[in-house]
Amino acid sequence: MLTLFLFLIGAAAALLEASARAYPNRAEWRREARISLILGACAVLVEMVMPDHGAKHAPGITVALALAVFLADDLLYYCTHRLAHRVALFWASHAVHHSPSRYNFFTGLRQPPTWLLTPAAVAPLVLIAVGAPVALVAASAAVRGVHHFLVHTERVRRLPVWVEFIFNTPSHHRVHHATEPGCIDRNFGGVLIIWDRLFGTYAREPTAGVHRYGLLHPTRPSALHTALDPWIALIGSARRAPTLRRRLGTLLGPP
Repeated sequence: MLTLFLFLIGAAAALLEASARAYPNRAEWRREARISLILGACAVLVEMVMPDHGAKHAPGITVALALAVFLADDLLYYCTHRLAHRVALFWASHAVHHSPSRYNFFTGLRQPPTWLLTPAAVAPLVLIAVGAPVALVAASAAVRGVHHFLVHTERVRRLPVWVEFIFNTPSHHRVHHATEPGCIDRNFGGVLIIWDRLFGTYAREPTAGVHRYGLLHPTRPSALHTALDPWIALIGSARRAPTLRRRLGTLLGPP
């Protein structure tokens, strides 16, 4: 995934000028670019310390097995992504990705340096523990990584009906990042949107489109504050809780 993520950073850098037109002034554009690239680079550095479990060696792979691992991986992503929105301890990390007030490729790059503290970091280990080949788990993650980056755009409105029904598209993911009524905590899917349809978390993009993105309680405009402000707020709330039970409720309850 390291090479892939570096490639995505390079692709985003090549699109900086195109993305700049989405901002009212160059100062805001530079600030958002700086924050996203710094946090994306930090996430890559964290990934560099992860051990290589031998993803290059994968005998006995079939198309059916590859499809099964992909579906299991995407379902696990849906579950862990939903948890990241519903548990304050996990949201403190994931909020970094939702912090931009505009929706473009910068948002795709903005990842939390503390992603190892989220359930998404454990999901691949679950698949490997039940016997999924490491190469297939890594390949599924790579496909999702490319897809994840590409859906962060307002340039693509809606795709053919069958694509919108099965896959997570830019239209679906714009809803996920929106702060407008009816959009919050919707469309958690990775590559596929069918999990949201099955589990009741799907929402269609409003006809008029989405106009507000970001956090209900925005972070301060720097890479350090973007990464740490959600944690500072969470720890502060937990410390103010009068009992241990209330503190645990603050950490493990909804954000």
